[in-house]
Amino acid sequence: MTPVSFHDFFGGCATVAGALIGLLFVAISVSPDKLTGRSAEADHQVKAGAAFSALVNTLVIALVALLPGASLGTTVVALSAAGLSSTAGLVIVLWREHKKRVNLGAIIMLAVLLVLYGLQLANGLELNSSPRNLGLISNQGGLVIGFFAFAIARAWALVGARDSHLLSAMAGMIRQPGTGTGTGTGTRTGTGTGTRTGTGTEPGPVPPAAPPASRNEP
Repeated sequence: MTPVSFHDFFGGCATVAGALIGLLFVAISVSPDKLTGRSAEADHQVKAGAAFSALVNTLVIALVALLPGASLGTTVVALSAAGLSSTAGLVIVLWREHKKRVNLGAIIMLAVLLVLYGLQLANGLELNSSPRNLGLISNQGGLVIGFFAFAIARAWALVGARDSHLLSAMAGMIRQPGTGTGTGTGTRTGTGTGTRTGTGTEPGPVPPAAPPASRNEP
């Protein structure tokens, strides 16, 4: 069991991980055809699998850290080993689909995930020998935050955002000029466009009377 000073942190991590897993299912349901069926795309499957693996990893670690008498180090070693194997499976899936045309972004994504799992495995082995080491537990907490950031970025790309990189997309939205309001584009109302409601017609001008004919006296 972890020290009491870490309980609030791991409790919050468990709550966040559970909420993000639910939101990930919602993001997957937005475009299920891209993940299952004949029109399934390997890129979307890899993104969904990577995000789900990272979130499940953090959720289980946070729950075990709060469980009395549980060995955090053993759990971390088991989960990191499972994560490394699942990531290797995602690499194989991506390679079979694209072979020599693998996207550079997908390679970087899987490389980052492999590094996270590798660091977690090394930390778990040290925790097995020193389970009460506060520095090692703090390092595990930092890795949990790293897994959260990775999963959120993958979920952002999964929903089909304009830019697959969260930070660059946010920067683009900040640089986009806003549209002004009240810049003289309003339309006037009541500018003399009223119509008469009367049905009568005004009389025209009266023509002048003809002069009387003159009579010739005999």
